[in-house]
Amino acid sequence: MHRRPADRALPGRPELSALVEAARAALEAEPPGLRPRDSSGRPGGLLILPELPAALVPDLHARPAFLERVLGWRPRGKGARLEELLAAGEASLVCLGDLFHTESGGARERWMRAYDEYSSGWATRESMDLEMSLALRTARIVLRSKAAYPGLFHFLKGNHDNVTDEEGRGDHSFYKFAVEGEMTASWFMDTYGEGLLSSYRAFELALPLLAKGPRFVASHGEPAFALSARDLVECRSRPEVVEALIWTPNDGAEEGSVERSIEALFGPALAPGVLWFAGHRPVSGRYSLRAHGRLVQFHDPGSLRVAFLEPGRDPDPERDIREIPLAADD
Repeated sequence: MHRRPADRALPGRPELSALVEAARAALEAEPPGLRPRDSSGRPGGLLILPELPAALVPDLHARPAFLERVLGWRPRGKGARLEELLAAGEASLVCLGDLFHTESGGARERWMRAYDEYSSGWATRESMDLEMSLALRTARIVLRSKAAYPGLFHFLKGNHDNVTDEEGRGDHSFYKFAVEGEMTASWFMDTYGEGLLSSYRAFELALPLLAKGPRFVASHGEPAFALSARDLVECRSRPEVVEALIWTPNDGAEEGSVERSIEALFGPALAPGVLWFAGHRPVSGRYSLRAHGRLVQFHDPGSLRVAFLEPGRDPDPERDIREIPLAADD
């Protein structure tokens, strides 16, 4: 009934199932000091990072080569690669969500061809198989890294992290070039079946929403309204909180939402100097400042860009937002 993936880059069902289950287990086992528990006893939506250097990676959008280069990057010149720092417990890495749905590199044309394949009932699947090979190669890296470095590698939920194209629980159906959300859900069901689709969806719903570092906050998007730690922890029963951090458009947030959220999370004495890092909306240039300079957007679909924040000093986007070299050894 469900065909084996035609492209060798696609993981087989047993491999993908094992990766998803290992990552889900890592998420559920995160200790309360890292993920405070909600009223049901499960890890909530707030992630409290240790006082270590932290790499923040903006929207992935099915770019496996980007994440591979991030892991192989030497953030301190000729020192250790970032993955070596993770293995040694000397750094954190936080992805700001949006694993699925390519946005660049001929994405529009591929999605339009894939829409014709979808309309045929997947009689042909060449374009959609290519699209999903990119997405699932990215997922393979995320899932493996989460299981390998459970307390240090993190993936925050974005609005594209909705493999079933669900309308509810803070999520909305997604469409841009075609009906990407609906097409992804249909392809995943056709390829891997309902059980694995449900398991991957459970992984998405177990993801944290916001990372709090020593002097920074990171989430997929700008908060639509002011949020407290308790709001974040209880996000499973607060779908408006999920929506507020993954769907807010530019100029769609309440005035002061960033500043009030920072003050609620850090307290009035520590709030000055704290910056909020987000993706979600593409920027022109290295980064864009919003919310009176307190929110830093740095997602560019055509770039290899990260923020690398050292503990013990206030973040500075001009200094801390870095370009990943094209050569992995640079």
